[in-house]
Amino acid sequence: MYVIGTAGHVDHGKSTLVEALTGIDPDRLAEEKAREMTIDLGFAWLQLGDGATQAEVGVVDVPGHRDFIENMLAGVGGIDVALFVVAADEGVMPQTREHLAILDLLEVRGGVVALTKVDLIADDPDWLELVTLDLGEVLHGTALADAPIIPVSAKTGAGIAELKQVLWQKLADAPPRPDNGRPRLPIDRIFTLSGFGTVVTGTLIDGRFHLGDTIEIQPTGLKGRIRGLQTHKTKLDVARPGSRVAINLTGVDKDDLARGHIVAAPGVIGHTILFDAAYRHLLDATKPLKHNSTVKLFVGAAELLARVRVLGSERIEPGQTGWLQLATTEPVAVTRGDRFILRRPSPGETIGGGRVLDPHPGRQHRRFRPETVARLKTLAQGTPAELLLQTVRRLEPTSEQNLLQTVGLEAATAAAALTELEASGQVVRLEQQLISQAGWQTLVSQLTQLVADFHKNYPLRLGISREELRSRLKLKANVFNPLMAQAAEENLLTEAGTLVHAPGHAVRFSPQQQAKIDALRREFSRLGINSPSVKECKTAVGEDVYFALVDLGQLKPISADVVYDQATYDKLIARLLAELAAKGSLNAAGVRDLLDTSRKYAIGLLEHLDERRLTRRVGDDRVPF
Repeated sequence: MYVIGTAGHVDHGKSTLVEALTGIDPDRLAEEKAREMTIDLGFAWLQLGDGATQAEVGVVDVPGHRDFIENMLAGVGGIDVALFVVAADEGVMPQTREHLAILDLLEVRGGVVALTKVDLIADDPDWLELVTLDLGEVLHGTALADAPIIPVSAKTGAGIAELKQVLWQKLADAPPRPDNGRPRLPIDRIFTLSGFGTVVTGTLIDGRFHLGDTIEIQPTGLKGRIRGLQTHKTKLDVARPGSRVAINLTGVDKDDLARGHIVAAPGVIGHTILFDAAYRHLLDATKPLKHNSTVKLFVGAAELLARVRVLGSERIEPGQTGWLQLATTEPVAVTRGDRFILRRPSPGETIGGGRVLDPHPGRQHRRFRPETVARLKTLAQGTPAELLLQTVRRLEPTSEQNLLQTVGLEAATAAAALTELEASGQVVRLEQQLISQAGWQTLVSQLTQLVADFHKNYPLRLGISREELRSRLKLKANVFNPLMAQAAEENLLTEAGTLVHAPGHAVRFSPQQQAKIDALRREFSRLGINSPSVKECKTAVGEDVYFALVDLGQLKPISADVVYDQATYDKLIARLLAELAAKGSLNAAGVRDLLDTSRKYAIGLLEHLDERRLTRRVGDDRVPF
């Protein structure tokens, strides 16, 4: 499936030519019929090629009048080949140049020039030659510099067959649309059909849609489902990249949609109000592009206002390139590599365009920092591995799926670059998460420093708890757990149950502290099951020493108030489990009598067994878990 897009000055015969090629009149609006010009986007299709190579080709017919330039921009973003139309009787006109500049900025590399209305100058071959030479000069140095020029007449049919043949050759040479499993469709039309509901149309990019797929509308985040798919009035089960598609949506109201919204698979594309870009200012722009200028931004099928932040300079002069951050007045859905056009709002003028480098920079850049410009140069010109590494550093830690979806590279290229980065150690894999070597070193440094600081502040504690450590690092479990495993494997840290400490760290008591500990042990031995309370223990040895003994496993708290030494604890637990095995259940009164103690200790022990999942409560009894 391919898409051809027309371009050219008003009344140079674009719609008439499309009808001659396809047999379909693309002017669908009554106003268009009345004014004899294309106001909004029109659509048609035809078969090109021969035999087994034959393919259905969509045609997007765009307006030529300068008042409707914005609608034209909505149509050219998803085309494979441009059909550039110039009337032979008039030659190059103002919108001829503007449309050519837009095609050039959008890097539409495949193109054919149709020199229309040759029937009007049939008796003046010199004029045709002059127009052709003038057109060649205008095309020089642009994306259409090598485009063949085909004289045609929609009225007589002259040149139509040759034009079809040349168009097919250009389409056959065009690179296939990527299919990276990230389908998205910029909406260029929205309408309702009785009995069906909401229908949207656009050109499908970078993936496939299937009947029944769940979809997401960006930048609004609305969710819906695909009820029907159609291309050129033919129902589909699967829509493929590069095709003109009509989608019947359920769960989404027509009034909640607008041209420029994106229909995408969930999670494929997000929205932003700030993105980084490479930019080229047109040579014939009337003014330089100044910092803080307000412009009209056209990207995909979206049109919105944006404020320009020029990076590395105060302005970009006509004919120059530079780096921008564009701050939009409302959310817009873009992804890396998307082409865009800028126009001056008043008076209306196309001034330049460029390519999205980073759709989610996170914050406004300091404009004159050399590292900012260096990063953007890498994003614009770097190798796939360099681009991938930059993306990892921005997202880290990130899943491989999220990374490959974000980077904007063809899937096989991105996968090969990731393998290269992992092999060289520049990217570290933490199970399902990826992080740069620099990011890994930063995390390790933060991790070990937190543990070292804890040891310094609490020398009598064996270590910091895993959960406290995770909380201080502000990491999710799917990153923290593999980080800890890797750090332990590299002997950077040691785990003791739920505690983490530095390798070789040991709790050392002073002679005075040890004397108090020995006295407390004798008290535990004397009292047996009716042990000293937690408060009494803290008073006897000091709070720091008490917690150290707990960390070391020498004291075993079983409730907020009850604690045992290790020897007593082991005996009590063994006795209770033996009783449970013999009788099949335990209760508070039975434990109290068995151990000759008070209800406080009996209840504390039973609840402790529940916490350890050795027992479970059934009414007033405990049974094996």
